[in-house]
Amino acid sequence: MHVDWGKVEGSAVQSAKSELQSAITSKELPLKCKNCTLEEVALLRFVQNNPTATQKEIAVEIGKSEITVKTITINLQEKELLRRVNGKRNGHWEIIDE
Repeated sequence: MHVDWGKVEGSAVQSAKSELQSAITSKELPLKCKNCTLEEVALLRFVQNNPTATQKEIAVEIGKSEITVKTITINLQEKELLRRVNGKRNGHWEIIDE
């Protein structure tokens, strides 16, 4: 059975592939981010606009748990894409472009 969703009235056809490509090739994010997951890209984009955001705020925004956000931030720091400046309480996130 074949279902052609493009012909269903009132439905908008969406392509995950085109969204994935646009997320990875974004000029705003570092070139090292080509192998980032969608969650990492979402976190980087949010932090780019809200550098003082807490992990709790990031979790709410990207729809993940706080533990998942902590894991993602650790992974991004290990990949040298993200760093925390001036500590936990009064600090901010910085995306590394080098």
